[in-house]
Amino acid sequence: MLSQHIIDQLQPYDFDRLAHKEKDGRRRLRLIALAHLKDGKSYTEVAAALRLTRHAVMRWVQWFSAGGVARLAGMPHDWSTQRLAKAQEEAFRQAVEQLQCERGGGRVRGKDIRQLLDRQFGVAYSLNGVYDLMKRLGMVWISARAVSPSADPVAQAEFKKKLRPGSRSNAAPEHCA
Repeated sequence: MLSQHIIDQLQPYDFDRLAHKEKDGRRRLRLIALAHLKDGKSYTEVAAALRLTRHAVMRWVQWFSAGGVARLAGMPHDWSTQRLAKAQEEAFRQAVEQLQCERGGGRVRGKDIRQLLDRQFGVAYSLNGVYDLMKRLGMVWISARAVSPSADPVAQAEFKKKLRPGSRSNAAPEHCA
């Protein structure tokens, strides 16, 4: 049964009129449920009439009590506020490249990028979220092979020339120098 406090909160609203004007079907259903509750029906009766669970109706009443009619739109998504802003994408790209250069050998892992996002940009990502972000930005998150800090590209090129006479060197360009 509804508490008197909730009944008092429901009284000023004409939920039938609000539901008639509402375009979003989910929100309309929530308004209809509150209209039934305002008419004196129990949670169980409203749930049976609308083919819902009693817990769903109770949850909507909690939402309404916490934030009024506007809150019936649904739960806010915390993850939507945790995304990297479009204006920060280029700075993020440069930060990841700098992290790889500072590493001096070995790979930058998703865990490292996740820490970078939290520390430098103040956004929390899951590991899968980091990989999705990297893919969306067109960045490769796995390299074929780590470059040793003691590698000598000139010596490697000479070795390749001696190994296969007449073939061109396929040495990777130095982007971290």
